Amino acid sequence: MDLQIVVLLILLLVIGAVTTGWLHAMVVGFDMFVQDLIWDAPIGVTISSRAGLAARNGKPLGSRIVNFIMGSTTHCEDAIAADIARAKKALAVLQQEG
Repeated sequence: MDLQIVVLLILLLVIGAVTTGWLHAMVVGFDMFVQDLIWDAPIGVTISSRAGLAARNGKPLGSRIVNFIMGSTTHCEDAIAADIARAKKALAVLQQEG
């Protein structure tokens, strides 16, 4: 099995085990770091969101696998919403006047 796929599966299992709090934030950050390191993916977009976006574009296999691993039929769509919410919070902070 390809090393990238193994890393992805392990990362998804860890994220699935940690769902709230600062540890979840660290795992999501690590998710983004690994993607940038391995796939040169855009920062701020999780693996789950990328799988959800691919499903929206007619390539549902990754989303099906991620949703199955995470135990939710809507995990990837929920991840897209969470990534958007996180980006909006960051934008609000960056746009605050000093």
